[in-house]
Amino acid sequence: MPFRLSKEVAAGNPTIVALPDVGLVGVIAASFMISNSRSEVVGSIELEDQPPIAVIQEGRVLDPIRIYEVRTEQGPSFNAVYSDIPVPPTAAWDISGAIMDFAGSVGSRELVVLGGLPEPNRINIERPRVFVVSSDPEFTSSVAQRAEAEVFEMGYVTGPNAALLKMGGERGIRVLLVLAQAHLNYPDPGASAEVIAFVNRLYGTSYNVQPLLEQAESIRLQLRDLMRRTAASLTRGPKGLELEAPPGYIR
Repeated sequence: MPFRLSKEVAAGNPTIVALPDVGLVGVIAASFMISNSRSEVVGSIELEDQPPIAVIQEGRVLDPIRIYEVRTEQGPSFNAVYSDIPVPPTAAWDISGAIMDFAGSVGSRELVVLGGLPEPNRINIERPRVFVVSSDPEFTSSVAQRAEAEVFEMGYVTGPNAALLKMGGERGIRVLLVLAQAHLNYPDPGASAEVIAFVNRLYGTSYNVQPLLEQAESIRLQLRDLMRRTAASLTRGPKGLELEAPPGYIR
């Protein structure tokens, strides 16, 4: 399942990954950042068993899994891998391999995966906490301190997130998971806003999340069908593990 590029991409920029997942946290956050930057579609990824799907936006025909080049007003530039469709559990290794191949081909040494961490008590949490984890414990601690997040110390990670962590360690690309507490089966713009605030602190960008929070209800309505399809996909994989604590070590 190769990636395809339609133009040359600047080398060395971090790559943000946003696939439909818990609360659609990464999808909402990346969509907001893409819309509020100078962004251009530069490529795509196609799943091997994916039925023909075309996304129509403002009269333009787009692939459902797209690669963007994102330039911000403050100077930092990113690549972004963004999907409008849920990734089937059986395709987790394939899409992760394609993302890692793309990152390696453009010299991206840092992969930042935006997502949600299911929190059963989310309705009573006004400001979701943001957790980070990577295959490099020192890097994880440094990022957590620098960008005011918490280290994800114990739990399960599944799907493409787990595959990317494993592949990053093998290929020498630092993969950082950024997970905000979120509703499992409802779009969660509030959690997405916390993830964007984390990106602001980490990279020095200045995305204003207030418009996102003001549109929260309309975003929930707009994305309810994608959330329903994503939830159905998650039930076919081991996603429920993320609600459990692993046995850990006996001390």
